[in-house]
Amino acid sequence: MSGEFFGSWGSRPKCRMDGQQNAMNSGSRPGKNRWLRSWEKKVVQGATLVYLDEVGFSLKGVRRRTWSTRGVTPLVILPANWEKLSTIGAITSDGRFFQHTKPGAIRSRDVTRFFQHLLRHVQGEIVVVLDNAGIHRAKATQAFVELHERLSLVFLPPYAPELNPIELVWAYVKRNVLGNFCARSVGVLKAKLTTAWQRVRYIDLPQHLMNSNLCRYQ
Repeated sequence: MSGEFFGSWGSRPKCRMDGQQNAMNSGSRPGKNRWLRSWEKKVVQGATLVYLDEVGFSLKGVRRRTWSTRGVTPLVILPANWEKLSTIGAITSDGRFFQHTKPGAIRSRDVTRFFQHLLRHVQGEIVVVLDNAGIHRAKATQAFVELHERLSLVFLPPYAPELNPIELVWAYVKRNVLGNFCARSVGVLKAKLTTAWQRVRYIDLPQHLMNSNLCRYQ
């Protein structure tokens, strides 16, 4: 299997998931409230919550604001190449970060292999929160989940990316690591992403995101 996995250990979030969730009952849609309550009990009982998502990185780069001489428009020269790398990643409720990066698109078999990796490295019951992508609802994916009692899936409501904090990891990488970076090959892009994943762990970004995310529902 190509690519690399990285795990980052962290302390438990300081915010405690109580039975009363005042923030959930003020201003959010009823459907989202029901979704939140569906996994809250398992987390209180000790299950590890895992937010999972996929993202693509292409050689066309990410344009960002930059400095330039007055009157001179800065140019970012990009290769005419549509090759890309895809990453499947997850952050856990105890602040760990896992990812697998590979050429091309993420397939259902990559999802099940990623689940296997989570089962090896995360003890106890695992509740994976993910969107309704076809690779997540594929027969092979569902069959794998049914074979593993420790693993359960909770699907996000439609059009609710704000409920998945790992989206902020992808945004951070694109903004702060890949902004105005022009990779000339997939190998160069992969090396840059390796630096990005190390940076995400170094600044303890998953832990900060999980703390903020759980605190929202106190």
